[in-house]
Amino acid sequence: MRYLLLTLLFICAACATPVRWPAVPPASTLAVAHFIHPQNDWELMAGVLPEDLTPVNPETLAALDADLADILEKRGVHPVMRAAMVRQCEEIVLASKERRRFEAVEYWKAVGQCLQTEFLLVPYVTRWQERQGGEWGVQRPAGLTVDLYLIEVASGQVRRYHFEEEQRGLAENLLLGKRFFKRHGRWVTPREIAADALEEGTRELGL
Repeated sequence: MRYLLLTLLFICAACATPVRWPAVPPASTLAVAHFIHPQNDWELMAGVLPEDLTPVNPETLAALDADLADILEKRGVHPVMRAAMVRQCEEIVLASKERRRFEAVEYWKAVGQCLQTEFLLVPYVTRWQERQGGEWGVQRPAGLTVDLYLIEVASGQVRRYHFEEEQRGLAENLLLGKRFFKRHGRWVTPREIAADALEEGTRELGL
């Protein structure tokens, strides 16, 4: 009976279809910001920071930027503005403010207006846990929390994709369906988990 229940749960998890936002019109202009690793709750568009906030080094953030760009490019989504241009408008918007603290959604909407883009994708990583061990055995598994926000600049509407995972053992991994088979039963790195998050998240947001 226990094995039957596990099989049924696995089938349900593997076949479940996530709810997706409507597709972004192909002719729309899109800008993609660099990955944000916030240090204060007021920098977030939603939620709160974890209590055990750990630093994410610049090299990791740059690698995540590259991974996101590759995923969009392979899908045929070509942002008209990438992270370097977005940073310029961030500086312009910040310079116009009297204080560094800001309401995050309004701030990013202003950045989008500066860029004159219809949509602005802002990726956040709020938790990053490195794997301790190897592919076939770990003392501590990899884990991370990622949020992708797609802002429709004119209306201010925000689409959010939230992903949170710390890799688990065999039985719990089976319940993640295709992720388990994609990873071939290995203990993966947080960057590999992030690749799953970015792939799923951009699709769910309609990109």
